[in-house]
Amino acid sequence: MNLYANRTTPVANDHRIPIVVLHGQPPQCRLLQLLEDLKPNEYSGLVVIAPVTPPQDWPETLRLIQTASDEFSQEEDCLCCALNAEVSAALSRLFFAVLRKQEAPVSQVLVVTASDTVEPMAQALKHAPFLGQRYRLAKQQQ
Repeated sequence: MNLYANRTTPVANDHRIPIVVLHGQPPQCRLLQLLEDLKPNEYSGLVVIAPVTPPQDWPETLRLIQTASDEFSQEEDCLCCALNAEVSAALSRLFFAVLRKQEAPVSQVLVVTASDTVEPMAQALKHAPFLGQRYRLAKQQQ
């Protein structure tokens, strides 16, 4: 188990990338709400991971990683699914792309899901050392 990822309160020198899981609503609604809530000057450093096609007016400066399905919202929200989910793979690829300077630095990741809970993401970060050492759950929004 990754004890470092188990910390719920980040310390001052915690350089892991925060993840906010936007959950509890259909992903398309969350994306539209996100566009309304964010100002263009807030796009820098953000990466959105979502299982839906973005709206036509999606800004080019707001990075989006589209997944094929909303695996975290499925009834079988379990540890093995969370560890092998497209979101986990996307987070790994994103980290390496930033490390190789193929992508701009990331200040925060927003994961959009219809799931009622953040638990699948929390489990993936807790039990996958690679992810837990590079990402942390931020204070969640409803």
